[in-house]
Amino acid sequence: MHGLIDSLKPLWDKYKIESLLILTALIIALISSFIFIASQSTPEAETPILNPVKSTILSENKIVVDLSGAVENPNVYEVTSGARLKDVLILAGGLSGEADREFFARNFNLARILKDQEKFYVPNSEETQTGAAQENSFTYPTPASDALGASEKININTASLEQLDTLSGIGKITGQKIIQNRPYQSIDDLLNNKIVGKSVFEKIKNLIATDL
Repeated sequence: MHGLIDSLKPLWDKYKIESLLILTALIIALISSFIFIASQSTPEAETPILNPVKSTILSENKIVVDLSGAVENPNVYEVTSGARLKDVLILAGGLSGEADREFFARNFNLARILKDQEKFYVPNSEETQTGAAQENSFTYPTPASDALGASEKININTASLEQLDTLSGIGKITGQKIIQNRPYQSIDDLLNNKIVGKSVFEKIKNLIATDL
């Protein structure tokens, strides 16, 4: 009897292993079926449609200046209000090899505060030598000049904070103070009303004006 049991034991062990494998396969199949059915019944999330947002913000406090002639990159440049001629020249890559540098140094004011729609032409050496470019025809008034025209001056009754900030000794705080105390009958009101000190007033008196 024991011999019979011993002979059947390997078969029983094999049967148990096969049964276990079959059971495991069935469990895996059931789980896979459940996952498949669940995924089919779950509604897909809608993909949101993203429309590009177009910027409607326009550039503020910008001016456009035309710089041409003997510069590396002649073009029309957009710069911040209050920029100087030197700033645009840097954007243009500086003077080209054909430029008459001595003529440029004598006749162009790199410290000039630019205005919107201004045009600057830098002559080359041939133009200066043949007389096509005349001496002093490109000279601009300096800030210390008493002959500075009214159109070149900053109107303290209408100027923006950025324009006032370009004046020597006038920063954002003093510029805001000037705006808050408008209107002014004359430029002397800045001194008389103690908006600015005497030293600052002496620096800017030939650069400012009123329309009253």
